[in-house]
Amino acid sequence: MKRNDIKILDYRPEHQPHFERLNRQWIEKYFWLEPIDKFVLMEPEKAILQKGGRVLMAALGEEIVGTAALKKVDDNTYELTKMAVEEKLQGKGLGKALIKAAIEKSRLLGAQRLILYSQTSLKPAIHLYEKTGFREVELEKGVYSRSDIKMELKLDQIKIIRAYPSDANTISMIGRKSFHDAFMPTFNRYEDLAEYLDYTYEVEKIAASIKKSNNVFFIALYNNQPVGFAKVKKQSPNKQISDTRQMELQKIYVLKEYHGSGVAQSLMHAVIQLAKVVRPDSIWLDVYVGNTRGIHFYEKTGFEKFGKHSFKIGTQLFHYDLMMMPMPESSQNHKSSQIISYGND
Repeated sequence: MKRNDIKILDYRPEHQPHFERLNRQWIEKYFWLEPIDKFVLMEPEKAILQKGGRVLMAALGEEIVGTAALKKVDDNTYELTKMAVEEKLQGKGLGKALIKAAIEKSRLLGAQRLILYSQTSLKPAIHLYEKTGFREVELEKGVYSRSDIKMELKLDQIKIIRAYPSDANTISMIGRKSFHDAFMPTFNRYEDLAEYLDYTYEVEKIAASIKKSNNVFFIALYNNQPVGFAKVKKQSPNKQISDTRQMELQKIYVLKEYHGSGVAQSLMHAVIQLAKVVRPDSIWLDVYVGNTRGIHFYEKTGFEKFGKHSFKIGTQLFHYDLMMMPMPESSQNHKSSQIISYGND
């Protein structure tokens, strides 16, 4: 089983039997079901979702093979709970994938920390939590009768803000550095790369682009430091797509040292939230064919390849995959722009 085979899905009502089955398996094997367990497993909507939490499901193909829940404790804290993996697939990376997805989801929810309760007899689970960054903290009494350890993970804060012309210099810096680090090895002539960076990331040009009503720029802050950005064209038709309303994700770049931190996921979340306001039929993008990391990221988000095109930079021709994600919610009544905060606060 490869990591790429694992898909993490948001909970849907038809997942309830799998959510209950997977958790019953490990709880009844090692412990016993408490009354609170039965309530959560049988009615996750009432117990978790309606209280501001989330439930994630892991799938291999069409088979649901794992689950994890985020129970809201307060505005800054979520509890990682009801994490379970199909017994025959334990040790194959599913647990790690679920924890990573739970951390990313927690950040999107604005959490500053994750907590969990466990049992020290479950040594593989404790080891996994420690590898992920959880550390033991003082255990209060009376939470769960079978738990003898509490662990906590403090989350680095990622914030997505709307960019304004005054942010052009920041976008230029991020764009130059991230593009150079990612694509410099693919250029035959360094002069071609340098000329492209000078042209594309000229500060006044970026400021003018930000002012255009059809463009939206987002900046990602990691612990208040700018580390990534995304550019969206709200209306941008591609001739290979038949949809009437098309949004283009034109750029999304993150500084190399922040790859894997959740910044790219947070930028993509902002793009999708914007799409819920603009209501395109689809979002499309292009990605360099050799950028396997980027292609996998887009596929995980829901994009699929639909075509190719080529683009010349200086003396060199580069080939790109075209990818598209349909937006089925576009035909529904949409919420106001309160879906996403565009302020610089």
